[in-house]
Amino acid sequence: MEDEAIKQLTTLDGVGKAKAKLLYEAGYVTIESIQKADVKDIADIKGIGEKLAGKIKASAGEAEPEVEEKSVEIIEAPEIFITIDDETKRLLDVRKKQKSKKPHFLQTDSHKKKKLKDYWRRPDGIHNKTRYGVKGKCPRVERGFGSPVLVKGLHPSGFEEILVSTPNDLDSLIAQTQAVMIAHTVGGRKRAIIEKKAIELGLKILNPTRRVAT
Repeated sequence: MEDEAIKQLTTLDGVGKAKAKLLYEAGYVTIESIQKADVKDIADIKGIGEKLAGKIKASAGEAEPEVEEKSVEIIEAPEIFITIDDETKRLLDVRKKQKSKKPHFLQTDSHKKKKLKDYWRRPDGIHNKTRYGVKGKCPRVERGFGSPVLVKGLHPSGFEEILVSTPNDLDSLIAQTQAVMIAHTVGGRKRAIIEKKAIELGLKILNPTRRVAT
């Protein structure tokens, strides 16, 4: 224990094994204890002196302020399940398999130019090769890529996804078939109000806040 403490204290500027042993015998066994001590107390140690004490104190640095830990309350929305008939369940599985095979549709030349976003835009222009379906160019959105009509727009859980921006938007929702998707522009305070009201109404939240600091 003594050897480890002396070895640690020798990392300070101006402190060799002899000075480290004096500090250890005076009760300073770690750098943290030096940080919390006053320069005057260190200078009073025989063989240290005021000048060396200031150098040691500066080398140790300032003590980190104690941060009060905040309690964290975990808010979990209750699990709400929808009763799905066999046909809808089958079509959701079909849609899932279809999406795994679909290409990623991009607008023409989005991989070349930064100003073009990586989402689909209908190709135009008389020289646009994607527009004419030239082989090797990015695939076009065409018939056959669509999802089954009965499950188009449904969340994978089977609920109809409804975008919500205010607490009042929840009043017209049907808990048995519709679920809440809170808009990304909603702030933390309003989001908490929406989530609380949705839980009271028995609505499923598709993107709930898992942790809220209190």
